[in-house]
Amino acid sequence: MLELYLNKPEELILRQAEPLRRINDNEARLRIVYGGICGSDLRVYKGSIPYAAYPLRPGHEVVGVVVEAGAKVQYQAGARVLVFPNTFCGTCEFCLTGRTNICTQKTPIGVSADGAFAQEMVVDAKYLVPVPDDVSDEMAILIEPLSVTVHALRKAHIAEGRSVAILGCGTEGLFSIALAVYAGAKVTAIDVNPHKFDLAKRLGDVRVLHPQDVQDELFDVVIEAAGVRSSIEQSMQIVKPGGEIVAIGISGEKVDYPVMKIVRSEITIHGSIIYTMDDWAEAIRYVQDPAFKIAPILSKIMPMQEYQQAFSDALSGEYAKIVLQF
Repeated sequence: MLELYLNKPEELILRQAEPLRRINDNEARLRIVYGGICGSDLRVYKGSIPYAAYPLRPGHEVVGVVVEAGAKVQYQAGARVLVFPNTFCGTCEFCLTGRTNICTQKTPIGVSADGAFAQEMVVDAKYLVPVPDDVSDEMAILIEPLSVTVHALRKAHIAEGRSVAILGCGTEGLFSIALAVYAGAKVTAIDVNPHKFDLAKRLGDVRVLHPQDVQDELFDVVIEAAGVRSSIEQSMQIVKPGGEIVAIGISGEKVDYPVMKIVRSEITIHGSIIYTMDDWAEAIRYVQDPAFKIAPILSKIMPMQEYQQAFSDALSGEYAKIVLQF
C-alpha cells in the first residue's frame, strides 16, 4: 500500500506504508478512490497549524469503497462511502446537544492523527457516510468541504432577493456563492485574485469585485471566507445595520473590531467551524439536486504520483479543488 507522508513541514513523500492491522468488529477497511486537497492540508504541509502532529499522513476529504467489514458493520464489500474525518466523544456537553463539531475531545484526522491520503485505510464504521447511487465519485468528493459551508450558511438569513457578499473565492467561498445563488440571493463575490472571477461567474448570476471596488455599498449578509485581516475588517465595513456576518475564514492575525458599529447597528456575527452529521445529510441533498451547480469547483483530478504538482497547484491560488486519485 502506498501513502503520502509528511516527515515534517514541506517534506512530503510517497512511500510504502506498513501493512494494515486486522479490523475490529466495528471497523471497515476501505480502498480510497479520491482525496481532495483542503486548505488545512496546505497549512499542515507548510507547518502553520501549531497542533499538527508530525510525522503525519495528511488528508481528510476522501471517498472510498468498502473492501472488508467487521461483524457489527452495516456496510457490505463494494459499498461506496465517505469518511467523516473529525472524531468526537459523544459524551461531553456539546456532543449531548448535537454540537459534535465543537466536541472537547474532537480529533481531526490528517492534522492531529494520521489522515486518509493512502490507497487503503481502516475506519470506525460510525464515521462512514454512504454515497447515494445517484451521486458520482467526482461529486461525492465535494461533499465534505461543502458541508463546512452548509453548516456556516444555515446560521444566516440568506433568501431570495437579499444581498449577499462573499469575501474570498477559495473553495469555501465558492461553495458559499453556489449556496447563495441557489437560495436566490443577489450575490457579489469579492477577491484580490482575478483568476477566481471566472470560477465565481460559472456558478450562476454573480457579480465580481476587487475589494477596492466595493466603495460605499452595504450588504444584508457578508460571508468572510478569506481569513486574512483586511478581509475580516472589510466584512465589518460593508455589512448593513441589522445585518449578519458569517465568519468561516481562519486567521491568527489580530483584527480591529468596530465595537461601536457592532453594538449601535446590531450587527450579528456568526462564528462557524466544520459541521455535524446533519450538515452532511443536507449537503448530500444539495448535491443530488441537478439545479445546484458546483461542478466548476472541481478543478483537477491528478494521479497520486503527481502529488508534488498537485500541492503546488493547490498552493498557487489559481485553482479551486484539486483532487488526487489513489
